[in-house]
Amino acid sequence: MPLCPKCGVELAADLDHCPLCGTPLADGLARPHESIFDPEDRESFTDEERRTIAWEVLSVSIGIGIAVVSLVDLFLERRLTWSLYPIASLIFVWLLLTAPLKLRSHPVLAAVLSGVSALAFLLALNLIQGRLDWALAVAIPIAVDAEVSAAAAVFAACRAKRKGVNVIAFGLLAVTLLCVGIEATLGQYLYGRIALYWSAMVATALVPVAGFLFYLHHRVTKKANLRRLFRL
Repeated sequence: MPLCPKCGVELAADLDHCPLCGTPLADGLARPHESIFDPEDRESFTDEERRTIAWEVLSVSIGIGIAVVSLVDLFLERRLTWSLYPIASLIFVWLLLTAPLKLRSHPVLAAVLSGVSALAFLLALNLIQGRLDWALAVAIPIAVDAEVSAAAAVFAACRAKRKGVNVIAFGLLAVTLLCVGIEATLGQYLYGRIALYWSAMVATALVPVAGFLFYLHHRVTKKANLRRLFRL
């Protein structure tokens, strides 16, 4: 839509003078309205640019949060006390979100960063308490067990030539390893010995199921459709 060259008001295309200031509109004096935000010319960001913007906003937001809790703690206590917990938590969240935002093209490195940040967070929580006992003896071993079990299941599933119910089987085996690791770690920490009771029951229940799913995947599904097999 054209504009008045004098007062800038929007004009209809068939007017010969401005209805507001009365300025005659000779040919070429009225000019089309140029919108700052033209939907047709709006810049389109790539996925990488969007992730970078999101990461920058995340970093600034978390930085502000850390600064605020630190200043409040220093004002009230004259030193950093309770603020160490939210500071450690915010840094942990930043690391977790940095992995997919900045390392999407390097999934292995992103997974390593996520795993290491989780271990560092548990260690930091224990260190804030002024000691180093449960993190090394319980929390970190269980976290490592969980990460290794999950990584093994994902790796096995990715390496499989054909994916189907075998993916579920890998997941069940990973859960079994996790339960065994948890009970072994707690037994060593609480009683000074490794004794498997409830995790053995979990393994007794899940391992045969995983074996059956492997059988279905590698034997039955090659020659029979599962819908026909189970009459679905």
